[in-house]
Amino acid sequence: MGDWSWDDRAILIADGDHYFRRAAAQTLEAAGFRTREAASGREALEVAEDDDIALVVLEVRLRDLSGYEVCRRLKADPTTRNIPVVMLTASSDSQLSKKAFDAGAVACLTKPYQRGTLVNCVDMALASGERARRRLA
Repeated sequence: MGDWSWDDRAILIADGDHYFRRAAAQTLEAAGFRTREAASGREALEVAEDDDIALVVLEVRLRDLSGYEVCRRLKADPTTRNIPVVMLTASSDSQLSKKAFDAGAVACLTKPYQRGTLVNCVDMALASGERARRRLA
């Protein structure tokens, strides 16, 4: 695995809402993260295959594939299965959170949320992913 580090990687934000994507990217960039963006599920899958993605922030409702389906595909692919996924939903329905965890997400946030909540969630998911990666190494 070489000199691999979370610091060398970006957070992928996948959401069909351009304004939300930009706001989330700006929040994470202000906290010191690099970001990449995707407007659809298929685009998110393509970008996630790059070696520089540390974590995916994924909206449940995307225009082509659901966030659940994208998460399941990421977790089924050997090249992306270890990338932590944080799901986002505009609904407070607890069944949606359960579906996110069942698909393989490590966290589920309800929109709207505080900026600090997103940053803290990403920090915790990356720390959890780093511990898992060390166990696998």
